[in-house]
Amino acid sequence: MNTDPVKPQALKQGDTVAIVAPSGVAGRRSLERGIRFFESLGLQVKVGPSVMHRWGYLAGSDEERARDIMTAWADPEVKAVIAARGGYGAMRILSYLDFDCIRENPKILLGYSDITALHLAFWKEAGLTTFHGPVAEIWAPEMGKYNRRMLTETLFGLWPSGDLHMPAVEENVPGKGDEEDAFGGAGGQKPRKCAPTSQKLVALEPGEAQGRLIGGNLSLIASTIGTAWEIDTRGKVLFLEEVGEKPYRVDRMLCQLELSGKLSDAAGFCVGGFTGCEADPERPSFTVDEVLEQYFTGTGKPCITNVPAGHGKFNATLPLGAKVHIEVSSDGSRPPRICFPENALCRHIT
Repeated sequence: MNTDPVKPQALKQGDTVAIVAPSGVAGRRSLERGIRFFESLGLQVKVGPSVMHRWGYLAGSDEERARDIMTAWADPEVKAVIAARGGYGAMRILSYLDFDCIRENPKILLGYSDITALHLAFWKEAGLTTFHGPVAEIWAPEMGKYNRRMLTETLFGLWPSGDLHMPAVEENVPGKGDEEDAFGGAGGQKPRKCAPTSQKLVALEPGEAQGRLIGGNLSLIASTIGTAWEIDTRGKVLFLEEVGEKPYRVDRMLCQLELSGKLSDAAGFCVGGFTGCEADPERPSFTVDEVLEQYFTGTGKPCITNVPAGHGKFNATLPLGAKVHIEVSSDGSRPPRICFPENALCRHIT
């Protein structure tokens, strides 16, 4: 595969986007909120015919879910394909997808959590820049200011090259709807209260690296190892996030990445939210932060944590496959930096 990624076209007012359900079943009211949100951005919305289907814990059969994706991808009117939610099931449809069609019709793919399986496959099969960010299902009455701003600026090609935007102080104050927004629904988790989150990047290991940003949900990355779509971290900056896993499970998955060479192959690391990953209080355990320290400190490769992306309150839209430069000073004299040197989308000429 060519190392230069394929960049989709940025969205513009009046464009059509399609909402599909590659994984779990979306809630009707929360999905309707998402549809209204994308319409409020000046976009036309098509909804896949199988989105509200139910087959066990899946949004319809594997064939139905794959068909919705491919129908949207082959539709010349559709400029972006947005996951209704995560949950589980995207891995089950990979063998049903037409990657020739995906290669020939580059467009935006947006989603996170279980959608990591699609991000990895689309990158490996088509070299396509995809976007790790909010799904269409919105639990809260309104999408948080930071998430909305990042999503809009990124997908409309308005986010200039430069440092990753961080949440402003006022965006860190819990308000109406924040309790529901904390878990976003994408990972199949029940909404819970969310404590205020620091908006500062945290240095875990000093160093400097540049490469393509790749990754997503740790569980999905670990699950694809040994398949045709397992992650290739060679020379890449690996992004990881997780939700609802005990520290020992996080340990097990990171150990799998380490033993398979995925951590040693990477140039550096960006770690997002590990939300709801607390240990059982009645059992001896490491904390998830201690587990992360065991795998990422002392490597000589830069590692930045507290990246505002994942299942927590803040979920920045990150361009997977885009060039990124990360820097962590050895003496702490400068704050950690995550810098994108170029726009991840082809911008419209006006």
